[in-house]
Parts: sequence; structure tokens; C-alpha cells
Amino acid sequence: MTCFARLLRSIACCLVAAACVAAASSSRAQSLGSTLPLMAWDYVDDEPTLQKMADCGINMVAFVPPSALDSCQRLGLKAIVYEPGVGPARWDQPFDGDQAVQALPDLIRRVNDHPAVFGYHLKDEPDPSQFADLARAITLVKQQAPGKWPYVNLPPGMDAGYDGYLDLFVNACQPTILSYDNYPVGQDGNFSYGFWANIAQVRAAGLRHKLPFWTIVLSSAHLTYGEPSEAALRLQAYGSLVYGARGVCYYKFISRELPILEAPDLGDWRNGPLAQFGEKTHAWHWLRNMNRQLQNIAPTLLKLRSDAVYHVGEVPPQNRGVGDDTLLKGLLAGEAFIVGDFTHADGSRWVMIVNKHLTHSVPCRPDFREKPAAVQYVSPITGELKTFPDPYYCLPPGQGVLLKLTPQPAAPPDE
Repeated sequence: MTCFARLLRSIACCLVAAACVAAASSSRAQSLGSTLPLMAWDYVDDEPTLQKMADCGINMVAFVPPSALDSCQRLGLKAIVYEPGVGPARWDQPFDGDQAVQALPDLIRRVNDHPAVFGYHLKDEPDPSQFADLARAITLVKQQAPGKWPYVNLPPGMDAGYDGYLDLFVNACQPTILSYDNYPVGQDGNFSYGFWANIAQVRAAGLRHKLPFWTIVLSSAHLTYGEPSEAALRLQAYGSLVYGARGVCYYKFISRELPILEAPDLGDWRNGPLAQFGEKTHAWHWLRNMNRQLQNIAPTLLKLRSDAVYHVGEVPPQNRGVGDDTLLKGLLAGEAFIVGDFTHADGSRWVMIVNKHLTHSVPCRPDFREKPAAVQYVSPITGELKTFPDPYYCLPPGQGVLLKLTPQPAAPPDE
């Protein structure tokens, strides 16, 4: 082979490698590093409201016009950019791919380099008939705004048909993140089993397709959904993280209808973190406390791979109980828990335990399949790794705890 031929071959190899890297980066989900994404699912265009969100521990907003990006940057908030003309004019109209691919290039040109931009809002709760049009817009965003999220949120569901819906969406649209919503709090205060069935199926889809998932939970009463208690907020958030969710979103943050997309006034929005007139409610303080705790465990949590999720006590549909492959055999006290087994990036094993009770604090007494040499927990107050104070440690209603298991030293070989 001549020197010139070798040179051409080297250039060709470099171009192929560069193309592969570009393709990979365009489909790779953006992250916030060691910070857990906590999103307010609301439209905001004024800095005072954004300030109240940031003060509550929110670090991302779902509908942000380009005019508010500078405010987001000042407050340390990331934005899903919303601009009329990209998606349909009404919330219930189908997505129009022709319209989106005409509008997106100009929007991306104007705002994509802004430090606050995390993604572009495309569509909420599409049906399969819209997937082909969405795929065109998602591909365009991935090509022209590599690393930014082409934001599509999926509806709730549970059963074999929902598995098919998730697979169809992923195969047709090639998203970078799976996002969906489920609101489990009823007007009598009950917590629907559908929350657990739904998240189990989304988790499984994420594992099948190697995609992270985010959950949108209920933070403001509306329609026939009840007013979430502090315990219900905790159970939704910790109940999402124990399944391996990589982001938690709050619907809605402001107790009023969206002022965009011709969204209807439902008449009974109430007791979200911000009231109808913008004042902080009791839920704002509950959420701020919880968000602080979540961020204290986030640097560890975001390095964990979800291996298994199982229920102790009643097992909801689409879920499983304790098995021979789980790190826990059960718990020595209480009868209603969710447990997640995890592996850290460094190879260490971790367990998250969540109390499913909405009214009772319970002792957290894990019964390990193989007794560890040491058990430590990540303090939600300080973020420090501390010795787990068994048998004294209790979980408040809806609370979770993250435990590190140090195995017994290996037995010496027989001589």
C-alpha cells in the first residue's frame, strides 16, 4: 500500500469514527451530573415565580419561553423551551411533523447555545398515530441540537397493551429519555396500586431499550385527584427513585390551569406548592424539605444501576415480591415496603427501602440474605455515609433510606 493510500485510509477511518461519535452524542441523554433533576411541570415566563421554584429546590421547568431563559440562567434553572408553532395550538390536537420541522430550526438557531436550555417541548401524551410525525421532529432536534432533549411525555397505563405502546414509541421515535405521568392520590387519600404497576412497566421498557426514565407525580389536586399529603409526596418521589427513576417532575407546581395550549380551567386546582395567586403554600415547604433530602442522596443514587425492585407485603400487578435473587429476605418489622437492589459504579451493592404506609412510621429492620460485615446509610440531612443504627432507625410515612452493604471477607482457601 502506498503512503498516499495509507493516508486516505487513515482519513476515512477518522471520518467514520467522528461520525460514530457524533451519532452517539446526538442520542445521548443530557444530565445534570450529580444533581437529581427536579422539574416543575408548568409554564413560567416571570422571574419572581421562577425564583420561588428555585428556592423550593426545583432545578428545571417544563415550559419556558425563550424570553425567560436569562432568568433561568441567573437562578440556576434548566429549561425545556416552549414556543408556539412547534407543537399543536391546542393541548388535545395531534402533533404535526411538517409544522414542527419548519419551526424548530429557527428556534434552535436562536436559543440552543443558551446555558439554560435542556431541551425542546414537542408533545404531551401522544397516541401511536402521532409517532411518525414525532420521529421527524425528534430526529431533527438530535441532529441540530445534539445532547438536548426532544421532550415528549407519555400517558399512564398498565397491561400488555401498554408494554406494546412503550416499545412502539421507542422503536419509532428513538427518544433519549422516557418520561410519563401517573397521579395515584385519590380524593379519599388512598394511593392507587396503578402507580406501582405503571412504573414497573416503564422501568422494564427502559431496561429493554437502555434508556433512563423520569416520572411526573401529583403535587396539586385537580379533577378527581386528591390533595397530596406530605407523606404522599414522599411516597411518590422515593417510590420513583427506588425503581431507578433519573428525574422527578411535579404536576402542577402552580394551582391553576396552564396559560398556554388553550388548556381548560378545571375549576378545582388547589394546594399545589404555589397557590392560584402565587403565594407559597404548606406544600411548598413540604416539597422544599423533601427536595433538599433528595439532593443529599443524589450524588450516590445517580451512580447506581437498578438490579431488582420488589415489594414486601402486598405485591401489586406487574411487580414481584422477595425472591432467591434479592439482597433482602424481608424485613423484621412492618409489612408494607418497596425495596430496590442496586450496584454502584465501583461494584459495591446498595439497597433502598421505602415505607409504603401513608400514616405510620415504621422501624427499618432489613433481613439480609447474606449478613453483611457492615451496613451504612446515606443521611438525607447531611449526605454523609454513616453507620446504620439498627434496630433504632425508623422510616416516616412514604420515606426511603439508601443503604450500602459491605460484604463479609472471603473465607481463606482450604489448605
